[in-house]
Amino acid sequence: MNPNEMYPGALEQPGTLPFPGYSETPEMEQGMTKTPYNIPLGVTQESLPGAIPVGDIASLYEEKKQPGRALKVLTGVIGSGNGGMSTYAVNLFCAMPVNDYDVTFLSTVEHPFYEKQIKDHYGKIRVIPSRSRHPFQHKRELEKVFSEQKYDVCHIHLSTASNIEPLKAAIRAGVRVIIAHVHSSGAEGGKIARLLHRLNVPKLGRMPIIRLACSTEAGRFGYAGGSFAVVPNAIDLGRFYWEPGRRNRFRRYYGIPLDSFVLGHVGRFVPVKNQGFLLELLQSVKKLRPDAKLLLCGDGPKLEEIKAKAAEMGLEGDVFFPGNIVNPQDAYCAMDVMVLPSLFEGFPLTVAEAYACGLPCLVSDKVTREAGFGDEIAFFSLDGDKAELAKKALEMAIPEEQRRSFHERLRELGFDWSSQSAEMQRRYHGDGEPDKKATPERNDG
Repeated sequence: MNPNEMYPGALEQPGTLPFPGYSETPEMEQGMTKTPYNIPLGVTQESLPGAIPVGDIASLYEEKKQPGRALKVLTGVIGSGNGGMSTYAVNLFCAMPVNDYDVTFLSTVEHPFYEKQIKDHYGKIRVIPSRSRHPFQHKRELEKVFSEQKYDVCHIHLSTASNIEPLKAAIRAGVRVIIAHVHSSGAEGGKIARLLHRLNVPKLGRMPIIRLACSTEAGRFGYAGGSFAVVPNAIDLGRFYWEPGRRNRFRRYYGIPLDSFVLGHVGRFVPVKNQGFLLELLQSVKKLRPDAKLLLCGDGPKLEEIKAKAAEMGLEGDVFFPGNIVNPQDAYCAMDVMVLPSLFEGFPLTVAEAYACGLPCLVSDKVTREAGFGDEIAFFSLDGDKAELAKKALEMAIPEEQRRSFHERLRELGFDWSSQSAEMQRRYHGDGEPDKKATPERNDG
């Protein structure tokens, strides 16, 4: 099985590496920066700018430099899913030089979705109780985590401010660099989670920490009046690109006709993703293009409900549910247009991934306009006429022979991991100090 494609039937591609950031070359000592650790998939070491020829690698060892201490980083919190926030956190870790950072992920499950990627990059996983199910044990275990190990950096990814306990524990432990990173612009969950979010937002805005957000809307949502910096959700451009073979292999494997028109979506099956809207849109598209299909990738609590609704609408044979896939880059290539009907998003990582693969996108106007990278992305109203939206979808499709990757634009906007990894490492080393006017956490209650 080709590890880059990650599903049965994929063709082997000589010269590719098994996952982003992995290199089969010997580990190099700190300071030997000319030999990159993070080689993109499908790219050989020798072809990278500034790479040292393989025959010269031995000369580096002759310098006999002693590596410095790796920076100890605590990050998370991740779980069993592969949503955008967890994906970003793990991809950021994989883009870091493996010898320079000793990273531990906080996880609410023993075997998180990205366990293999984390361990393959020499990361650690520390299981803690879920805050929503066991709030007191969650807090006690966090205190234990920080008492057992001194961390240089604590980088906590948040969808809402409902759980800021890891940040508070890091402040009490005296961690030098503490980062909150908000990835959503709206609150999910029940009444308690929403209440906690409202109570904690002012505290986040006053904490002596570095505040990051994936978009302006996400920063306003998570930090109220507190200052913050916007950090785009970067993607691996060595993984997400247009390639006709990916399109055909994915369609053949899942039984999607090669010549059909395919609407697509990648995301969790939860209310905010609004997949029911896509079933109604498919009905409108089929009136204009009878061979139209719908590809819904992901898993979640509303999956069975959407499957049942598709059957009730007579669309059972036209909607494909491949589940939680590990090769979304192939799914994007298999689609003709991606539609994102979300009720809100901090910043949709899927739009950046799809755009990199040359896929036109229709995006709900409830999503930040910062996702509008170019003319191939259009925004629409959820209350608009679906017949008109169906026409728009068909008009936006790019003929296969004209389709191409849109990497240059994404690099211009800072969405590639190479530049973002360097920027985050700068912050990890203290170049990006917290607000000096911030109120100490102990006064926040």
